[in-house]
Amino acid sequence: MSTASSWIVALDLRDRTRGALAFAGWLGAAGEPVVGAYVLEAWSRPYTRGDVEADVAAAVARMAQTVGCRPPPRLLTEEAETAEAGLQRLAVGATALIVGRAASQPRRALFRLGPIARKMLRHLPAPVVVVPPTLVTVAAGPILLATDLGPASDAAVAFATDLAARVGRPLELVHVGEDFYEEENDEIRDPIWLYARDTYRAEIAEATERWAVTHRLDHLPRHICHGDPVLELAELAELRDAALVVVGSRRLGMPARIFLSSTASALAGLAACPVAVVPPHD
Repeated sequence: MSTASSWIVALDLRDRTRGALAFAGWLGAAGEPVVGAYVLEAWSRPYTRGDVEADVAAAVARMAQTVGCRPPPRLLTEEAETAEAGLQRLAVGATALIVGRAASQPRRALFRLGPIARKMLRHLPAPVVVVPPTLVTVAAGPILLATDLGPASDAAVAFATDLAARVGRPLELVHVGEDFYEEENDEIRDPIWLYARDTYRAEIAEATERWAVTHRLDHLPRHICHGDPVLELAELAELRDAALVVVGSRRLGMPARIFLSSTASALAGLAACPVAVVPPHD
């Protein structure tokens, strides 16, 4: 059964799936095609009993009832060596893959996302939406498109603009500039520091405006923040009651991730709302 152009919601039938299921239910109510996917790892097949597909369907129906949404109209059970291998296969050509997050509140970085979410964000076979496990209702606010003003954001632009139009949500643009100073530092009162800060901020505002014009997004409301991108985006999403934050990814491999932080992965592990991480165009 083809999953092309559908939203694939990964089901592991644990509590972390509830938020992902609620987000998928919101998409389904907006008319988006949603497919539930349960991956049966090869090692477990000899130990399963009865009709696995029927058991999964019953469990998903119960879980959907607890979060007040409709279960996905289509369910697939995929056999694979590992869960991540099965999900990668199903996600090829999909609109996006929806996965639950392990922790609802910030904890140690290793455990915020969970192993499947981390691996999906590493490989990005399609856009990946990471959803907090406690999500029940998608917030009433806009979709936030976060850009670093570079080419890594190009695919995120297309994803966010198309989705906002389809689900009828406003789109707002966000850029977080670097913060080379401490506001609490006494030196910031020095007029030289104040001039340098204000000049830098003006340059960031101009660069954001040029980027918005180039991408035909200059009609959108814009938010320009300065500081840690993860913290600033998470805070803004909460203030704006955002339905979703969309960010681009450079698709860093494991060697690069050892030396470079991933704003997308860190935000997906922290934000109170779903975060969509969009890979670059091939």
